Amino acid sequence: MSGSEKPNFSDALAVGRELDLTLPDSRAVRDAYAQAETESQPWLFNHVMRSWLYGAKLAQHRGVAPDAELVAVAMLLHDLGLARGGAPDRRFEVVGADIGRAFALSHDMRERRAEAVWDSIALHTTASIAQHKGTDVACCQSGIACDYGGLGYRELSDDNKKVILSAYPRLDMKNMLTTCLRAIATNHPNTTRDNFIADFGMKYVPGYTRMSSVDLLHQAPFAE
Repeated sequence: MSGSEKPNFSDALAVGRELDLTLPDSRAVRDAYAQAETESQPWLFNHVMRSWLYGAKLAQHRGVAPDAELVAVAMLLHDLGLARGGAPDRRFEVVGADIGRAFALSHDMRERRAEAVWDSIALHTTASIAQHKGTDVACCQSGIACDYGGLGYRELSDDNKKVILSAYPRLDMKNMLTTCLRAIATNHPNTTRDNFIADFGMKYVPGYTRMSSVDLLHQAPFAE
């Protein structure tokens, strides 16, 4: 579909079937889809959808069975913090995680599953933790990392790649995402100095400085 077309949830289910996936179809997933579509620019919505599909295919290929509804909700909502431009007091991932947890609780997903949605979204840019936080969190992070940096992409068949990219094209995602992350580094720098957005700040934002863990340790106000 082109960036100007309005996708619908039935299209997503059909793409899933073409990929030999049975995507979950519940009120929670449909509502998460609708919220992501409403709040996200087309390029970002397509990223969310590709991440969901890549994650589902990678899980299938690797023989793992996550909570499909939980993963779908987390995947669909994972970049709402980015869509909203971040916040001055929290990383954009935490903004999205808070939205996701509230959404899950409002859809009767219970506290444990709502916390797993929070973890999946909050940790989606932190693979070194997410991959050790349980199957659901790991599957979310894997699908998102596949679309961001191509991690795991070679595990997918050429036919599957073609189906996903034809249905949800990238729409200049590299440049669009760079613009978004640069804006967060500019507007909310204190939420970025200890994480991956600092790389965008250092490269694109004049005068940006990042935290040095060495300096933090050695400048601590303690007599040794």
